[in-house]
Amino acid sequence: MDKLKEVNPGMSVNIVANVDMAKEITEVRNAIVYDVDGAKLVLSQTNPPFTKYHLDKEITVTYIVKGEDTLSRVGFSGKLVGILKDYSLYSSNVVQALNVLRKGGLKTYDLRMHYRVSPKSDSGIHVYVGGERVSLIDISMGGARFCHSKDRPIESRTILNIILELDAEKFNLEAKTVNVWHPSEAGRRADLEYVSVQFMKLDRTCSHNLSGKILAIQRELLSKD
Repeated sequence: MDKLKEVNPGMSVNIVANVDMAKEITEVRNAIVYDVDGAKLVLSQTNPPFTKYHLDKEITVTYIVKGEDTLSRVGFSGKLVGILKDYSLYSSNVVQALNVLRKGGLKTYDLRMHYRVSPKSDSGIHVYVGGERVSLIDISMGGARFCHSKDRPIESRTILNIILELDAEKFNLEAKTVNVWHPSEAGRRADLEYVSVQFMKLDRTCSHNLSGKILAIQRELLSKD
C-alpha cells in the first residue's frame, strides 16, 4: 500500500466490532482519527459509545481511499486498549477518546453490508416504525439506527415490521432490534430512545435502490475531503 493510503489524523474511519460472534452480528461505528504514533492511535469516542466492556477486544479500523477511477476500502486489525475521558484536542477543547493499538498491516475490506451513512433530511431516505416516521441516525445495507419517543418503547432482540422509504417508494421490511439505549448512556435528550436494527432481508429492488443511495451519500462526503 502506498503511504498516501495510510491512516492519518483528521480522517473519518469506521470501527468494526464483533458484538455477537455466534450470530455473526457486527456493529460498525463512525469515528475521527485524532492522532497516530506508529501503531498507537487516538480516535474519537463513538455514538453509542464504546465502554469498559470493549477493552482488549479485537476491532477492525477501516476507511475509504480514492483511486484514479474507483473508491476502495482499506483497513487494519487492532485492539481497543483504553478509553480517555479528558483527551485535549486543543487547550480549551477536552473530549472523550479511544486508544487503539494497531496489530496488522493494511488490506482491502468489503463492508458494503455494514458501511453506515448519515442521511440528510432531504436525502429521500426515511424509516417508519408503527406507522410513525422515526429520526434516522444512520443506515447501511445491513441495518439502521434511529431515535424515537420513549412513550412507545421498543424491546431489544425483537422483530419489528418497518417501512423503508426511498425517494417516495416504500418497502415493507422485517428488522431485528440489536441494541436499545437511552440518553443517560448517550448524553442525549431524556425523552428519546435510541434503537439499532438489523434488516432481515432486502428484496432486489430495495437492495439496488438503497445501495445507490448509500453510494451517492458516500461520494458526496468524499468530495468534501
